[in-house]
Amino acid sequence: MFELTPKNKLFLEYLRELFRQAGKKAYFAIVVLIVMGLTQGVGLLMLIPFLQLIGIGDSAPEGIVAIIGKIWRFTGLPLSLPAVLVVYVGIVSLYAVIQRWSTILNSKLSHAFTRKLRDDLFRAMARVQWLRFIQIRGSDINHVMTSNLATIDSGTYGLFALISTIFVVFVHIGIAMMLSFPLTCVAIVSSGLLLLVLRPLNRRSYELGEEWRQTMAALFGVLMDHLSGMKVAKSFGAEDRHIRSFCSLSGNLEQQANRFAGILSSTGMYYEIGGVVVVSVFFLVGVQILQIPVSRLLIMLFLFAGLVPMFSWTQRTWQGTLNMLPAYKAVLEMLEKFQEAEEPEISVHVNPIELQTGVEFRNVSFKYDKEDGNFVLDQMELFIRARETTVILGPSGGGKSTFADLLIGLLTPDIGQVLIDGRPLEGSVLHSWRKSVGYVPQESLLFHETLKDNMRWASPESSEEDIWNALQMASAADFVKALPEGLMTIVGDRGVRLSGGQRQRISLARALLRKPTLLLLDEATSNLDAKNEQRIIQAMQDLRGKMTVVFISHRKSVVECSDRVVVIEGGRAQEQSEDE
Repeated sequence: MFELTPKNKLFLEYLRELFRQAGKKAYFAIVVLIVMGLTQGVGLLMLIPFLQLIGIGDSAPEGIVAIIGKIWRFTGLPLSLPAVLVVYVGIVSLYAVIQRWSTILNSKLSHAFTRKLRDDLFRAMARVQWLRFIQIRGSDINHVMTSNLATIDSGTYGLFALISTIFVVFVHIGIAMMLSFPLTCVAIVSSGLLLLVLRPLNRRSYELGEEWRQTMAALFGVLMDHLSGMKVAKSFGAEDRHIRSFCSLSGNLEQQANRFAGILSSTGMYYEIGGVVVVSVFFLVGVQILQIPVSRLLIMLFLFAGLVPMFSWTQRTWQGTLNMLPAYKAVLEMLEKFQEAEEPEISVHVNPIELQTGVEFRNVSFKYDKEDGNFVLDQMELFIRARETTVILGPSGGGKSTFADLLIGLLTPDIGQVLIDGRPLEGSVLHSWRKSVGYVPQESLLFHETLKDNMRWASPESSEEDIWNALQMASAADFVKALPEGLMTIVGDRGVRLSGGQRQRISLARALLRKPTLLLLDEATSNLDAKNEQRIIQAMQDLRGKMTVVFISHRKSVVECSDRVVVIEGGRAQEQSEDE
């Protein structure tokens, strides 16, 4: 019983998805390809009356030659050289126009397919659960979203071109069969044997595609590691380590590209040699055995002389498609990872929560590795009262950052519940809560845009007056006014044109612009000097009693802006008395 290999199953899945996505356009494209093939076929048949005019025609026309003669007489056109050439030029021009139209259509279909994959992948990535997201290497996502999708785009366009060529090949073969069925069979059998000889090269193309994908993923990993850790690498003088890794992988890519080029060139070489053999056998059988008339033999020779390069190109394009399949497989695997851990879609009509009583951690336990028996937070009991400033202290590794992620709903407890005004933090409550929280992380995230755009990223509908009010609350208005371009200042990549303290105050102002019911500062002053830290603390002092503030830090200096202090250590929370 015939059984599909994993590679063939993957190709069929790819083909089904491609045609499902393209819809009616794909079938219209096929119709265009058929018309294009027929047009070229008619143009080839026009060679018959041309040969008759120059004295190489059959003395007694029969078969397809006789049919063409009848069609020509039916048109009423004179059998003259100018008339034949005008019709021939017209048909070839029509073929060129259809070919251009087909090329543009095929390009649109391949780009649309790639865009759909890209959009689906990004949409799923944006909705994936935070825990699953942080477990996936960023460079793998980057590689799939860029290199793999580019490979798929190129391979899909090549596939449509391959389909086009196959239709043209069938038209050529159909015309050849009408001219001489036995001689056409000889050529087909010879070409089929050549395809069998080249079959191992197809398998090697797929294997090289998989090797290329894995090496490119590793290369992206080294590149992203160096970009994110360049400061540390330079401080350690360890640049050479990254250089060696990168150059080694880059060399592997070069070797793999050369091996694939070798496969393509071998395919071309075998077709050149095999094509000459096939044409020689074809000519020998046609002249000495079948004794085909000269005009037909010349046309058939012209047909098959064109078919040999088409077979070669088709083979190389098919190898390119096989080389592309591992990239498609990687995209599907990444998409499946995201979709398996996808959060419910957030409604645009969700309203923020106005915190009334507070947030409760009721017997909350959580661990990142679900196979590990040790919890990061273990049976935590904590109540954060509304409109109070709660400072969370504790040593590094005690669970403070995990507590923060649970508080804003990025993580879900393995045991216990997080309650917002008595309601579990899940479903619609989760989505409403995320619209109600202002978050200031340790590393302020600013984009290569203006200050105004960076501020509005948190609240797009805010007015300029709202922005200045938020800047004032964050003790940032004065330095922004002093900038030459004010709110229109471009802050640079990651805010490099601002100092650390300025970036952090902008980050705080952006969170306040949302008018949150809960403001969470996660180690927001840990990288600041005493002066800038005091500015942040003063801003928190001004907010006391106006909103619920949770200030996570390992510095006791932030205690002065608090209503209460909680220490998280060993995965548990304990309130600190005033005399401690």
